[in-house]
Amino acid sequence: MESKNFSYSHTLGIASFEGRGFMNPVDVRLDNEGLVFVLSRSNSGNKDVRVSVQTQDSDYLYEFGRWGTEPGKTTQPTAMAIDPDNRVYVADEFMHNITIFDREGQFIDRWGTFGSGPGQFNRPSGLAINSEGNILVVDHLNARIQKLTADGNFISEFGAFGTAEGQFNFPWGIAVDDQDEIWVADWRNDRLQHFTASGKFLNILGESGHGDGQFDRPSGVHVAADGSIFVADWRNNRVQLFASDGKHQETLIGDATLSKWSQEFLDVNPEQASWRENAGLLEEEKRFWRPSAVESSKDGLVLIADSCRHRVQIYQRTNTLATV
Repeated sequence: MESKNFSYSHTLGIASFEGRGFMNPVDVRLDNEGLVFVLSRSNSGNKDVRVSVQTQDSDYLYEFGRWGTEPGKTTQPTAMAIDPDNRVYVADEFMHNITIFDREGQFIDRWGTFGSGPGQFNRPSGLAINSEGNILVVDHLNARIQKLTADGNFISEFGAFGTAEGQFNFPWGIAVDDQDEIWVADWRNDRLQHFTASGKFLNILGESGHGDGQFDRPSGVHVAADGSIFVADWRNNRVQLFASDGKHQETLIGDATLSKWSQEFLDVNPEQASWRENAGLLEEEKRFWRPSAVESSKDGLVLIADSCRHRVQIYQRTNTLATV
């Protein structure tokens, strides 16, 4: 079915343990010059974790934050955020901390320790930055959201374990809209929760299921400049779009073509191209497989981390939703 709001643009990526390409990308972000930062988490069988940086046109530039426990390294990264000065914040659920890099990947600082007290974490996941420059951290197993300064000083927290309003069960992704209101992907509760900038509960979007407006383990949430809401509906293998009032608008299931890097690989490995053709999975290959995060630009570019296919699918908005 033809999209009402998007045109597919292109795909960025190829499965790779280093250099150009990704391995299980779990987050994607644009800096203020339009470079694409992709966070690869890999899997438990190897140590390929990193942030890789490339242009939107597939020109690979550099990488940083590879595996390790010393400052400037990551072990089990979960999410990124980029502030207006292009500092890159990376959450690590194994080391229970947040590491800050400059735009070129040079280590600046890290903060956070294991625990349940103020400023401590138990497997931090989603990250967002509000208009004041404060960092919002999804404290995954502590079932709360913490607000901290850019230096890691505790400001406030909200949330507790449960299924009631304002409670969480394995929360993961987080986004802040242009009013500094907070949206949280409440992963195991199969819903989004919406809060004021101070953490007061406002409403719930979604429920368990596979229909429009329903979720099966939502992992990522992103609020675009026009107030529309994107949800990476992880186990449903799709991304859903909602208007700012929560009305479902569209569902994306993936439209990938070969990336520039993949085409170059097949051009010099014709036997691989033949195996791919004979497998008869070209239609399935287009579709999302565990999409984990969404990013957009002010000019309507939408990037989706297609985690288990080791790529980023890129769309262009063709219709701007009315802000309610």
